[in-house]
Amino acid sequence: MTIYGVSQSSGVERRLKVERGGQGLVLTILDHPENKERIRILVQADDLLATITDSPPGGMTIQGEGIVPHEGVRFELNVDVRRNEIWMKVSGAAEESDIAVGLDDFQDALEGVITRG
Repeated sequence: MTIYGVSQSSGVERRLKVERGGQGLVLTILDHPENKERIRILVQADDLLATITDSPPGGMTIQGEGIVPHEGVRFELNVDVRRNEIWMKVSGAAEESDIAVGLDDFQDALEGVITRG
């Protein structure tokens, strides 16, 4: 499932693709409209769900819980839930990237991908 969003740091329009992977969820951040892939990461569904449903003020950071598929590079995913928006920033991988998307859209995408399995 694809969600439209924006970079918090640059204001560039982006898309977040949420897919089911062999060992978790694959999140891909793409620039829009060029369709340039910024980063693709693999995270555990339970970790991500716990982060967005029980996020403390200021967000929560998932550290070392995921990898960049086919490269095995570990990363840090900072997730910050602010009212009706979720901000995500990936660092520690080859390239840093960030995106802000609607919380309801993100939850719908996660539910759709997880229950489809």
